[in-house]
Amino acid sequence: MAEMQAVQVTRNGPPAEVLAVRTVERPVPGPGQVLVEVGAASLNFNDIDRCLGKLVSVPTPPPYTLGMDVCGVVVEAGAGAGPWVGRRVVAITTTALGGIAEYALADAVAVFDAPEGLDDAEAAAFIMTFQASHLALFRRGRLTAGETLVIHSAASGLGSAGIQLGKAAGARVIAVAGGPDKGAFCTAQGADLVIDHTAEDFVEAVLTATGDEGADVVYDLTGGDFVERSWRCTARGGRYLAVGFADDDENGMTGRPLRMACIGNIDLVGVMIAWADHVDPGMRRFGFNPYGRDVAEEIHADLLRLVAEGAIRPAVGRRVTMAGAGEALEAHRDRRSIGRTVVEVAPFGSGT
Repeated sequence: MAEMQAVQVTRNGPPAEVLAVRTVERPVPGPGQVLVEVGAASLNFNDIDRCLGKLVSVPTPPPYTLGMDVCGVVVEAGAGAGPWVGRRVVAITTTALGGIAEYALADAVAVFDAPEGLDDAEAAAFIMTFQASHLALFRRGRLTAGETLVIHSAASGLGSAGIQLGKAAGARVIAVAGGPDKGAFCTAQGADLVIDHTAEDFVEAVLTATGDEGADVVYDLTGGDFVERSWRCTARGGRYLAVGFADDDENGMTGRPLRMACIGNIDLVGVMIAWADHVDPGMRRFGFNPYGRDVAEEIHADLLRLVAEGAIRPAVGRRVTMAGAGEALEAHRDRRSIGRTVVEVAPFGSGT
């Protein structure tokens, strides 16, 4: 059996303590799957919860390989996925795991042509951030030109994608981030107004900036105590998008009272980035109900257009080796990261 290097969670605990580069067996694609020779893979805040053993969408006991989104070249395919062989792609990995490795599996439904003009790190930083933000803002949030968009965790990879997409659509973008460095980054991404939530009350700031009307769309990548406060500064008929849960102890799966949303006459809109044409009956009964390939292709085509026009470009804040993934995730956990952190995958035997 062929071998490869991969970044694995060896046990549950802090990322810097439990992640290790290991030699493991190279996966083999099954029907409808492809094997990607990985050039780069992104780090996600969700990876921290996986390391810690907290509640996540797909619970997995260690050891296993981290990595949700990758860029690379398809070198092998299972039945039905042959046309992808030889193409440079971006992909969301099978069960959102296995990407920070020399080779990774992806279901063909979640594989797309990589944008021209982006290197592997930028392309890896592109797929999850921009597809999720596009799905959230336009299909789920119905954002239109002239509306006001508020983005929490705006200096993150998803947040910066949201800023760029909001501006490309003609919206007024208010970025909420912590500290002057992150604020400057958001301004550089195109935000019209930046609110430092560590220095002022973002509720009051949003209401003041909108003449007490509130935001038409709130793109919440934070969760926690930002949720109900966001409802207070959402416009009547506005859309609150529940997307990220970085500040929720149980990763957003705990209950939250809805009465405060009722008094504001606002829409609470759930958003999940995943593509599947067929859903296991058990998962469907759990509540899993993703969009299919038709919607994914529509979104990806629009994103490729925006990249080609120069309207959007992923913000890679840091590039690390496989050996540096643990420390980089600790930086995420401590809110020291700006933009997207990407692992550049080195060839087998390089010692990274």
